[in-house]
Amino acid sequence: MSKRLRPLSGLDAGFLYLESAGTPMHVGSVMLIELPKKKGYDFHEALIRHIGERLPRAPALRRVLHEAPLDLGHPMWGEASELDLTAHIRKRKLAGKGGQAKLMALVGKLHAVRLPRDVPMWQFVVIENVEPGVVALYSKVHHALLDGQGGIALAQAILDIAPTTAKRGKSKLEAEDPSRMRKRDLAKTATRSTVSQFAKLLRALPATLKLAGSVGEAAGMIGSLRENLLLAPRTVFNQQVGPARSFAALSLPIDEVKRVARGFGASLNDVVMAICAGALRELLLSVDELPKKSLVAAMPVSLREAGNTEANNQVSMVQCSLATDIADPVRRLRAISVSTGQIKQRVNAFKNLIPTDYPGLAAPIWAAGLSRLWARGRIAERLPPLANVAISNVPGPPVPLYLAGAKLSHYYPVSIVTHGLALNITVQSYAGQLEFGLTACADVVAHPDVVATAMATALQELSERLPA
Repeated sequence: MSKRLRPLSGLDAGFLYLESAGTPMHVGSVMLIELPKKKGYDFHEALIRHIGERLPRAPALRRVLHEAPLDLGHPMWGEASELDLTAHIRKRKLAGKGGQAKLMALVGKLHAVRLPRDVPMWQFVVIENVEPGVVALYSKVHHALLDGQGGIALAQAILDIAPTTAKRGKSKLEAEDPSRMRKRDLAKTATRSTVSQFAKLLRALPATLKLAGSVGEAAGMIGSLRENLLLAPRTVFNQQVGPARSFAALSLPIDEVKRVARGFGASLNDVVMAICAGALRELLLSVDELPKKSLVAAMPVSLREAGNTEANNQVSMVQCSLATDIADPVRRLRAISVSTGQIKQRVNAFKNLIPTDYPGLAAPIWAAGLSRLWARGRIAERLPPLANVAISNVPGPPVPLYLAGAKLSHYYPVSIVTHGLALNITVQSYAGQLEFGLTACADVVAHPDVVATAMATALQELSERLPA
């Protein structure tokens, strides 16, 4: 049996099954890159050499998917013996004079295209003619490979804190030839993984009951969870999403956001949520579609233990009230702060009960089937929504970084929209800025740049209300 085969967890595999609903499940970024003033420097060529050199340190970029025979378990990751980096790292050029608007439109189009599954599931696109001396790098990696923290670990493997250039030559990958992997080996690995997952569930049951204390306490715990479950009002964002995507980016000075947080005794994340809430409230008010009940954000929370840098998914989702029913921005921020405080208590209390794995026996059939049913039945439009938008805050590097000898001036995240959640706002801190990426279904939010502008205004409103 190949020692390099690694079955996906239920959570990782779920991102593959969810694509059966017609929504691509990859995440990525848009980097704006300042070209060094070196004669003969070509960023595309330099990047191919650089990634080739770093592949041994970036296992996620080498993983290739293997289906389990007879659907005995979740798919498995193997390691590619060869990578055609020219196929993974492509080049595009903006038409005419280029510019930010054309860049964002192209990113939306690129992000709507699914990644093929017969090769490692990632792609970089170098985009030229953004502005003089600047190129963009759009990247996408399938979410089955990693979550936000896993993405940070991958970035650490390929980004530098000082400009360096790779030497010419090919990297050597030591991996088993996929063509030599026998179906019997794949079947053995899948079966052992499924048995292990069932055993893990059984082993966890006593600990779960012990944590609950007793059957009575467990019932009370479930009742408490039910009481804390929020039902969101239905909005324009709670629609079936189409295949097209739109994208916009925004940079805000992190020092100003921290100043607002200190001034009102809130956390930086509270202010981020308030900025998003203020923008969404004003935009829905402008078209007379603001619900009387507060909007609710779906907010990812990491389940990683300290020091864990594995390239996989260890994340769950919680609800956060955005207090959009409150007109005053300061009172709204304080209400959000109360809501996030309750979230922290719930996550700490129930963290060990949140599953990130489930047995894979026949999962490629039933899980993908449920995803198709969800889409075809437009179930997201039939059930009461649990959230209106997705908002995610990922800590990033505080210092400028370099890639293939060139400096990154901006580092915007690009994320996922799904049926019933047509807008995703993801923010990452980078070198003194908060870098917001707004990913949306183009049929629902054709101009996310309008939302981005409203977010900048929301921060200004809070800044102006700071105590003297």
